[in-house]
Amino acid sequence: LLDVSRIEMGTLVVESKPTSIVKLAQGVIDEQMLQINEKKLKFSTVFENDIPSIQADPKLLRMVIQNLLSNSVKYTPEGGKVGISISLDKNKNIILKMSDTGYGIPKDQQDKIFTKLFRADNVIGKDTEGTGLGLYIAKSIVEQMGGLLWFESDENKGTTFHATLPLGKKKNGGNGNGS
Repeated sequence: LLDVSRIEMGTLVVESKPTSIVKLAQGVIDEQMLQINEKKLKFSTVFENDIPSIQADPKLLRMVIQNLLSNSVKYTPEGGKVGISISLDKNKNIILKMSDTGYGIPKDQQDKIFTKLFRADNVIGKDTEGTGLGLYIAKSIVEQMGGLLWFESDENKGTTFHATLPLGKKKNGGNGNGS
């Protein structure tokens, strides 16, 4: 809640430095392996070679990866699949993709998924806990970094979250004519 408050007030402290998103992701994966193994999930990673460091706050970027991965693990039934990939697009942005074969997000609720305190109807009754803040925080952090976070989802088939993150610092919105 403190992070949400800081995000909304614009007082969230960002300490950017060169950060390896692959190392951060690997650390988050290591922490989640117990749950992944307990649920007998088929887990895969695809990390492109030579992913450069990104100018980012490692604590905040870690929160994004942790939220996306923990949601995939939490909302995928036993024996399902969860995967993470990190690559570069043609514009040299980092692409983080988190996919699962979980419960998915109902079509009529997809526009609310990044809303504060929102939890989809189809997971509230499941044996999972959540505050409904993780995706709100993740989207806020990604956007503060100058990136985008979006998803594709089919109920009872799974969800894939995509994040694009620029390698450098967040660009100012100038258009080259002094504005």
